[in-house]
Amino acid sequence: MAVLAQCIPIRVVRMLLMGAATTGCRFGAEQWGPFRGRMVDAETGAPIQGAHFMVSWERDYPNPVHWIQGFYDAQEAVTDADGRFEIPRQRRFFTLLVSEPRFGAFAPGYFAESEEVVSPGGQLYIDDTILRMRLLNTRKERCGRLPGGPSMEASKDVALFYRAVQEYRSELSCSSLER
Repeated sequence: MAVLAQCIPIRVVRMLLMGAATTGCRFGAEQWGPFRGRMVDAETGAPIQGAHFMVSWERDYPNPVHWIQGFYDAQEAVTDADGRFEIPRQRRFFTLLVSEPRFGAFAPGYFAESEEVVSPGGQLYIDDTILRMRLLNTRKERCGRLPGGPSMEASKDVALFYRAVQEYRSELSCSSLER
């Protein structure tokens, strides 16, 4: 009987740790989406079709000296004719050490100027969000604001985003631009 009494606290602790590790609640349920919004031209308000949006997460790994981060997951979407995108809610387990989501946007010839949540008190990309993209008019402006694109680890999961950025950079040939 004494052995059983000693095992109960260990079982309770294990259950609590398992629950914390599988809920993905480190930053709340919104950490996993859905993520939605609309990309528009900052000057005209016109929707930008075929633009790319991505979300990525990193995992924190303990180390004897300091914590290190490594790639966890990434998802992408391409805007429709109305400039809208949506990345469905992700179902994940064992996410205790996963960081909050990071967002990226890319439309050839544009840069992200501002983000605005439509509903008062709403959360960025959880509630309907307008992403205003500023048109870059000259090659010099475009070369001065070259997008970096996703990390190599993420490039497999967001292949359309990665390919679009690489093609854009290649077409611009900014290394040939005299400074």
